[in-house]
Amino acid sequence: MVSEDLGTECQVRLSGRFTIDSSPGLRALFFQRLESSSCQALTLDLSDVAYIDTSGLATLVETLKAAQIEGKSFRLKGLQERPRYLLEATRLLHLFNEVTAETPDLSHSRPERPQ
Repeated sequence: MVSEDLGTECQVRLSGRFTIDSSPGLRALFFQRLESSSCQALTLDLSDVAYIDTSGLATLVETLKAAQIEGKSFRLKGLQERPRYLLEATRLLHLFNEVTAETPDLSHSRPERPQ
Protein backbone atom coordinates (compact mmCIF):
# COMPACT_ATOMS: atom_id res chain seq x y z
CA MET A 1 0.00 0.00 0.00
CA VAL A 2 1.21 3.47 -0.89
CA SER A 3 -0.40 6.65 0.39
CA GLU A 4 0.50 10.08 -0.93
CA ASP A 5 -0.77 13.65 -1.05
CA LEU A 6 -1.12 15.38 -4.40
CA GLY A 7 -2.19 18.89 -3.44
CA THR A 8 -5.74 18.64 -2.11
CA GLU A 9 -6.06 15.09 -3.41
CA CYS A 10 -5.01 12.12 -1.30
CA GLN A 11 -4.29 8.93 -3.16
CA VAL A 12 -4.03 5.46 -1.71
CA ARG A 13 -2.77 2.66 -3.94
CA LEU A 14 -3.56 -0.87 -2.87
CA SER A 15 -2.23 -4.19 -4.07
CA GLY A 16 -3.19 -7.80 -3.50
CA ARG A 17 -6.56 -8.68 -2.03
CA PHE A 18 -9.03 -6.42 -0.22
CA THR A 19 -10.68 -8.84 2.24
CA ILE A 20 -11.98 -9.28 5.75
CA ASP A 21 -8.37 -9.51 6.93
CA SER A 22 -7.30 -6.15 5.50
CA SER A 23 -10.57 -4.21 5.72
CA PRO A 24 -10.33 -2.97 9.34
CA GLY A 25 -6.86 -1.46 8.87
CA LEU A 26 -7.76 0.03 5.48
CA ARG A 27 -10.98 1.50 6.85
CA ALA A 28 -8.99 3.23 9.60
CA LEU A 29 -6.51 4.58 7.03
CA PHE A 30 -9.24 5.85 4.69
CA PHE A 31 -11.07 7.58 7.54
CA GLN A 32 -7.82 9.11 8.80
CA ARG A 33 -7.12 10.49 5.32
CA LEU A 34 -10.64 11.93 5.05
CA GLU A 35 -10.32 13.64 8.43
CA SER A 36 -7.26 15.55 7.23
CA SER A 37 -8.11 19.12 6.27
CA SER A 38 -5.59 18.98 3.42
CA CYS A 39 -7.41 16.05 1.79
CA GLN A 40 -10.45 17.24 -0.14
CA ALA A 41 -10.60 14.26 -2.50
CA LEU A 42 -9.62 10.69 -1.71
CA THR A 43 -8.73 8.51 -4.70
CA LEU A 44 -8.35 4.80 -4.17
CA ASP A 45 -6.19 3.20 -6.85
CA LEU A 46 -7.19 -0.44 -7.25
CA SER A 47 -5.05 -1.17 -10.31
CA ASP A 48 -3.18 -3.92 -8.46
CA VAL A 49 -6.19 -5.37 -6.61
CA ALA A 50 -7.49 -8.55 -8.23
CA TYR A 51 -10.04 -9.51 -5.56
CA ILE A 52 -12.44 -7.71 -3.21
CA ASP A 53 -14.75 -9.61 -0.88
CA THR A 54 -17.96 -8.35 0.71
CA SER A 55 -16.05 -6.95 3.68
CA GLY A 56 -13.92 -4.87 1.31
CA LEU A 57 -17.07 -3.78 -0.47
CA ALA A 58 -18.61 -2.71 2.85
CA THR A 59 -15.45 -0.71 3.61
CA LEU A 60 -15.78 1.11 0.27
CA VAL A 61 -19.41 1.98 1.01
CA GLU A 62 -18.56 3.16 4.55
CA THR A 63 -15.75 5.32 3.17
CA LEU A 64 -18.05 6.81 0.54
CA LYS A 65 -20.59 7.68 3.23
CA ALA A 66 -17.89 9.24 5.45
CA ALA A 67 -16.61 11.30 2.50
CA GLN A 68 -20.11 12.58 1.78
CA ILE A 69 -20.59 13.58 5.44
CA GLU A 70 -17.26 15.44 5.33
CA GLY A 71 -18.24 17.14 2.06
CA LYS A 72 -15.34 15.49 0.23
CA SER A 73 -15.14 13.28 -2.82
CA PHE A 74 -14.18 9.62 -2.93
CA ARG A 75 -13.13 8.10 -6.23
CA LEU A 76 -12.04 4.71 -7.45
CA LYS A 77 -9.31 4.28 -10.02
CA GLY A 78 -8.07 1.26 -11.95
CA LEU A 79 -10.85 -1.21 -11.21
CA GLN A 80 -9.90 -4.67 -12.44
CA GLU A 81 -12.34 -7.19 -13.90
CA ARG A 82 -13.39 -9.10 -10.75
CA PRO A 83 -13.74 -6.08 -8.42
CA ARG A 84 -15.66 -4.22 -11.15
CA TYR A 85 -17.97 -7.22 -11.58
CA LEU A 86 -18.68 -7.29 -7.82
CA LEU A 87 -19.59 -3.59 -7.83
CA GLU A 88 -21.75 -4.03 -10.94
CA ALA A 89 -23.48 -7.18 -9.63
CA THR A 90 -24.36 -5.44 -6.37
CA ARG A 91 -25.50 -2.36 -8.33
CA LEU A 92 -23.11 -0.14 -6.38
CA LEU A 93 -20.71 0.91 -9.13
CA HIS A 94 -22.82 3.94 -10.05
CA LEU A 95 -22.39 5.34 -6.51
CA PHE A 96 -18.67 5.79 -6.95
CA ASN A 97 -16.95 8.42 -9.05
CA GLU A 98 -14.56 6.44 -11.16
CA VAL A 99 -11.39 7.96 -12.57
CA THR A 100 -10.91 6.65 -16.07
CA ALA A 101 -8.23 7.15 -18.68
CA GLU A 102 -8.56 10.53 -20.30
CA THR A 103 -9.76 10.69 -23.86
CA PRO A 104 -7.03 12.04 -26.13
CA ASP A 105 -7.39 15.68 -27.11
CA LEU A 106 -8.15 15.67 -30.81
CA SER A 107 -8.82 19.39 -31.09
CA HIS A 108 -5.47 19.94 -32.83
CA SER A 109 -5.95 17.27 -35.48
CA ARG A 110 -6.56 18.19 -39.09
CA PRO A 111 -10.21 18.24 -40.17
CA GLU A 112 -11.16 15.62 -42.67
CA ARG A 113 -11.41 16.74 -46.27
CA PRO A 114 -14.69 16.11 -48.05
CA GLN A 115 -14.41 13.54 -50.83
